[in-house]
Amino acid sequence: MAARVLSTDMPQVVSPEQFKGVMRRLGSSVAVITSRHDARVNGMTATAVCSVSADPPSLLVVVNRANASHAMIRQGQAFAVNLLSQSQSDLAERFARRTPDPFSDVPHTLGVTGCPLLEECSGSLECTVVQETEVGTHTIFIGHVVSAKIGMAPPLLYHEGTYHALSALKRA
Repeated sequence: MAARVLSTDMPQVVSPEQFKGVMRRLGSSVAVITSRHDARVNGMTATAVCSVSADPPSLLVVVNRANASHAMIRQGQAFAVNLLSQSQSDLAERFARRTPDPFSDVPHTLGVTGCPLLEECSGSLECTVVQETEVGTHTIFIGHVVSAKIGMAPPLLYHEGTYHALSALKRA
């Protein structure tokens, strides 16, 4: 079934600031999306990651077209999602900045796609790109999962501009 595109001619009644304010209320895991093209590697911090299907295993990432990772994913046709553990907020900050060599002194290996896999993560998934969809300033990359690694550390979470650790709710 082909994708159906809805009209974007409707008047804008929600400002970008209102939208961002509500979206900050959505708590999410923190990931570093890594990519590789030829000998170059890159990484970016993201919360826009979502499972698409378990059969076949696939997920999506959303990347701003102005971000260097966008071109790397498009050219390399692969990416890895490294789910950060609660002790890795420093890596979230590092990959959120434009650093000339973001992987220097960061323990990692290269996965089956050639994309960097960060050590001590809560988990990692390597994907090959199977579909791209441009929406506004971003591209949704859908990837077929070709490798998965489950870590033991609890995940790092992000809510209202702050990193958080996972804790269980106490029952009344």
